[in-house]
Amino acid sequence: MIDIKNKINSFFIFNSNFGPKEGEELKRILFFHPNQVTPDAQKMQVGLCEAVVKFMTTFSSQPCEALQTQTKRYIFYQPEKSYWMVLVVRIPYATKSVTTGGETKDVIEPSVMYDLLVSAYKIFRMFIGPFKNIPNEEIYSKCEQFFTPYIMSRNIANNISNIIQGINYLPLEKNSFFKVMCFIDLLEINYPEFKCISFVYNDQLIWNGLATNDMLTLYQYLVQTLLPKQVEKEIQGGAVTAAQRHGRFISPSDGIRTAEDLQKLHKVYLMREDDTETKQYYLVIYRTLSATICFTVDVNTNLNIDNFRALDAFIGPQLSTIASSISEQCTLHALQNAQLANSEHKFIYFNRLNLAYKTSTPVSSLTPSTAIKPEVLSIIAGIHSDRKSLGNYGEVIIKTPDEYWIAGKSSNDREFYVIIQDKNANLKDIADEVKRMCEDQMKGIFFYPM
Repeated sequence: MIDIKNKINSFFIFNSNFGPKEGEELKRILFFHPNQVTPDAQKMQVGLCEAVVKFMTTFSSQPCEALQTQTKRYIFYQPEKSYWMVLVVRIPYATKSVTTGGETKDVIEPSVMYDLLVSAYKIFRMFIGPFKNIPNEEIYSKCEQFFTPYIMSRNIANNISNIIQGINYLPLEKNSFFKVMCFIDLLEINYPEFKCISFVYNDQLIWNGLATNDMLTLYQYLVQTLLPKQVEKEIQGGAVTAAQRHGRFISPSDGIRTAEDLQKLHKVYLMREDDTETKQYYLVIYRTLSATICFTVDVNTNLNIDNFRALDAFIGPQLSTIASSISEQCTLHALQNAQLANSEHKFIYFNRLNLAYKTSTPVSSLTPSTAIKPEVLSIIAGIHSDRKSLGNYGEVIIKTPDEYWIAGKSSNDREFYVIIQDKNANLKDIADEVKRMCEDQMKGIFFYPM
């Protein structure tokens, strides 16, 4: 893992309309990290970015995306009109082109930087709302309170989960999945104001009731922020407690015991079913053993502590039974994944339609994998970010100087990457092995039109 504090030079958000006059430059800066940077240095960096953004508009109608100097890389993201988010990282500088050794492997991929900005904005919008809806006098404090802990907790390393951002689904056999669905249906019938939006076991998704992009944002919040803290508490607690076994509300963090606790519930903005605009809801999260279930409640609903107590009594025993059943299947999956992880050949699968993500090198939110070399990940990142490289149906095979073969396949918005290290292999050997792995792991997903 690469420490984010050693890589990020700065991260800031600005809107030039907030300080249009000379002498008001600091008003344009809605947030700046690190805050130890002097105001003059902040104005200098933001001023440079404003000039670049304005200069680029004379050449293209598309927003500026990147700027690179000898020692820094700037990545720009414009989430809303006039609002700009900028991430700046240091890059190694050499007087000659360096393609081997340790100097390039630690350079953060531009796609990883861009995805970090997009994820940061989406989570901010989900929990706080769009920038344009926040009063000018509040936006500075809102950004400070949200982005400071967010940016300090993120890992910006070139690992698999950052190169391709997806959702790790948990495949269940049909009887277990049927039990989950019956439980959700029964719950929504008995408590119609509570709408189930996700069912997660460990860090794998079983059920999704949201629009795909909203689900990715909520999933990232759960597995990157909320659940690691819960797991740490559970580990520190030692043996499984009665609360863990029978379940408890984990958001707000102290649970829901009194009417006052209901005022601490998070509010989130989620896309409506018609996909035209967002609507605000209360977010309720409940956890039993390793199973986490999320609900939404309309913000216009009158919250009643008795309803939450009844919900607790209803969910706890049933969810505990389901979680125990799923645990047995996860043990079998863990054995299968261990065999995949020990294989010399690695693979990554990604479905752009539902953001499903699978890899032979399991990645935990607490311990990102380093099993794949950074140089190989950089090549995969380049293929993945440039959708034209594979097209709707395509295949590419690349050989690196250190005897790695990287194969990429695309079919119907599904991508499959295979990494093989074999200095004695030829192109036909690699193509045959990729075909074998594709048939073995993907069960006929990849096909080509007649």
